[in-house]
Amino acid sequence: MRDLAVNIDLITGWFPVTIVIVAIASIVLSVGWVDGAWKWQLPIGIPVSLVLTVLTAVAIHVFNLVPAEFPRSFYVWAWLIWFSVTLIVLGWTRAHWILRSFSVIALVFCIVAAFTVINQTYDYYPTLARLLGKDAANFANLPELKAIRTEVRRTGKLPTHGETIAVNIKGTVSKFDTGPAYVYLPPAWFKSPEPQLPLIELIAGVPGEPSDWTRAGYADSSSTAFAEQHHGVAPILVIPDNNGMQTSDTECSNSVFGNAETYLITDVPNFMQANFNAAIGKHSLAVAGLSAGGTCASLLALRNPKQFSVFASYSGYSSPTYINDDEQQTIAQLYGGSKADYQAHNPEHLLMTNRYTGTSAWFTSGQQDPQALASAQQMADLARKAGMAQVCLTTPAGGHDFIFWSAAFKDSLPWLSWKLGLTPAPKDVPSTCTPPVP
Repeated sequence: MRDLAVNIDLITGWFPVTIVIVAIASIVLSVGWVDGAWKWQLPIGIPVSLVLTVLTAVAIHVFNLVPAEFPRSFYVWAWLIWFSVTLIVLGWTRAHWILRSFSVIALVFCIVAAFTVINQTYDYYPTLARLLGKDAANFANLPELKAIRTEVRRTGKLPTHGETIAVNIKGTVSKFDTGPAYVYLPPAWFKSPEPQLPLIELIAGVPGEPSDWTRAGYADSSSTAFAEQHHGVAPILVIPDNNGMQTSDTECSNSVFGNAETYLITDVPNFMQANFNAAIGKHSLAVAGLSAGGTCASLLALRNPKQFSVFASYSGYSSPTYINDDEQQTIAQLYGGSKADYQAHNPEHLLMTNRYTGTSAWFTSGQQDPQALASAQQMADLARKAGMAQVCLTTPAGGHDFIFWSAAFKDSLPWLSWKLGLTPAPKDVPSTCTPPVP
């Protein structure tokens, strides 16, 4: 019964429909249609709640509190939330207790409905378990990792799945102050002697955090499924905190907010090699990201081709954008007003001014995600002109959400693993690659 409860689908099915029905019914029942309370509830409640909703929208816009593709239907629920609050305040001493009760119920369910609308847009929490803190399919700590390895040495049998662990990766060189990172270790990592497996850095979007990739992107589950087809072998995944403690968006650049790029290209790989025996040579290190993280992946690989010979951008953009600002604001906020520094971190500009004969790239974006779709097509075209070793482009149906990004990573993983020299060339690549995969 508990498993059924925590696996409730929060995106589709009966749950969101039920929330909307209960919320609307509670709003209707909180109005005193019979006792005449509506005569003061509606004339005061409607205009006050509308004003508060407008102020909410202004605050969201001015302070850049929401990401791209934010659902406009949220503001309908924001109005209903404020309407419920107004009815509670106005009627706490004068309305019948039944009306007050329905007002409180309406407030609760309208808040949940607003959350559900946002969650449906981004698929951020796919199930109740993920909402309640289950960030990965299988989470372990260091003693548990050691116990698994001891068991593998004793039996000679690999575990059936990989493990995810939270770690603190210090900015030893960069002095970049960050939060915890996530590391996924495939079954083959537990062999004795410990194999040296290639590494993929996964970069989250904005707003975002490392757990996004496992909680909603299922990167760990996709890697375990891939490993099952290759005798337990898959790349190690590291999901660092690319934004640090000073801002919610570094665009993975060394900037006024700290040395994020140095952290990602030096501190993270060094930590992974020292602590998990990861291979970090030129042909053993890849970077991939979603949304703004996809821009990061392009930026990091194009600025550091000797370290990253392969990268993947899922719904990434062609140029860095600080939070939701335009180019001039991004230059001012992130790069200290330097247009030259901005261009030096601009993937589009880098592709137009450099050759990348030793680099391979994978670009993907959904047909229902017009801005990212145009960026993917543009970046793929520029990458081919820049002489890249291989450029793959795929544009399936999909939007700017974790359902799409989860599938995008799963589709690209066999290609990434092949490019890192770990597994054979995939027989079926769901992408148009130039030159084709042999």
